[in-house]
Amino acid sequence: MTAESDNQSSTLTHAASWALERLARQRYGRDAPALNWSVAQELRNAGYVSVPANGRGAVSITEAGQNYLRARAVR
Repeated sequence: MTAESDNQSSTLTHAASWALERLARQRYGRDAPALNWSVAQELRNAGYVSVPANGRGAVSITEAGQNYLRARAVR
């Protein structure tokens, strides 16, 4: 990876940051919120979420995504 792509993956759009925060919230008895295709791609490309290979099922927040959320919470 180049320095440019590293910087690109660490910076998310407001929509992607909001979506990641929504995914992290406890949802008692509810499914995860639906993600816009471009937001899902952005989060996946940044390594913050993982999507099942068949495209079905829940999106999972990765360790990198959890670290991103923790860093945002400190601000």
